[in-house]
Amino acid sequence: MAVLTTLLAVVASYLIGALSGSLVLAPVFGKEDPRKSGSGNAGATNALRTGGRGYGAAVLMFDLIKGVVAALVIPWLLAIPAGWAFACGVAAVIGHVYPVYFGFHGGKGAATVIGVLLALLPLALLVGVVVWIVTLVISGYVGLSTLLGMVAVALWCIVTHAAVDAASAFVVLITILVFYTHRGNIKRMREGNENRFTGIMLRKPKDRS
Repeated sequence: MAVLTTLLAVVASYLIGALSGSLVLAPVFGKEDPRKSGSGNAGATNALRTGGRGYGAAVLMFDLIKGVVAALVIPWLLAIPAGWAFACGVAAVIGHVYPVYFGFHGGKGAATVIGVLLALLPLALLVGVVVWIVTLVISGYVGLSTLLGMVAVALWCIVTHAAVDAASAFVVLITILVFYTHRGNIKRMREGNENRFTGIMLRKPKDRS
């Protein structure tokens, strides 16, 4: 019975994660499918870029909250062992990246990862957010900020945990997944074609035109 309950929790977490915020909220905000414009990604950054601040903020909160629900609420409701909450978090992120409702074409998982970390590893999330902000104001690259923020989270957990446990295994796995989903960003940064939010940079890049 306990095995079935745990399996149910993981499956439910995936199905919750598969509710892609940008696609669920697009009709509410009168927006088209964000996968058809901008970067073609169904995440909060592309929602912001293609649909404006209100839409982008709503998508961010939607995707973040579903991470909290999957990692905190579902395990609590079904009373599964604490360590399995991390498996529910992984399932939610995978659901966001590969949503069954939307042809398995979703976002990159960053906002949902934030929700899972907020629920299960808030101190590690704080470290990651600091690194994310510093990287963003220096570089202007959201993708690079997300990658370095996740590396900081993983290193924090590995250093502060005395042994390999569910938390450290989770952050290593999720960091690998985030790097995989951001492989296009990495390629564009290497080629010098990645979009930048220059308006928030401390030192604006020189205009080469």
